[in-house]
Amino acid sequence: MARILDAFPGSLNGAVGLTPEQIALIEEDQGVPLPEDYREFLALAGGGGFHALRGETYAFPEILGITESAREILTEAAPGESLDGCVVFMAHQGYIYSFIAPPELGGKTYEVAETHEGVHEGAASFAAFIHGMLSASCT
Repeated sequence: MARILDAFPGSLNGAVGLTPEQIALIEEDQGVPLPEDYREFLALAGGGGFHALRGETYAFPEILGITESAREILTEAAPGESLDGCVVFMAHQGYIYSFIAPPELGGKTYEVAETHEGVHEGAASFAAFIHGMLSASCT
């Protein structure tokens, strides 16, 4: 994660990192172990101010409880799918949710939206997701 962020100078300007205690609260809220790359991101920018995610709900404490909202959307958009073992890391305006699949299912990121049917694959990992967001915000 640090290598990715180093490739985009200034990407952490204004970002607020979280304490180990705050990260532990997120992990407890999610109910599953957090992937290492996501944990690293939280330590660097999980408190807000990360420009590539401006306008998204991703920061502590707003991220707490996000899984329940994502489950509601998932039930409507993809009946039969489950967030069990997944880490929900972001919401866009309360109708699109991004999550990380458990390691045994590859650890890829996915998205579910109120306005689309099904679950849609995103990036190969959370780190790849952040790399893509940084690349898009720099163009």
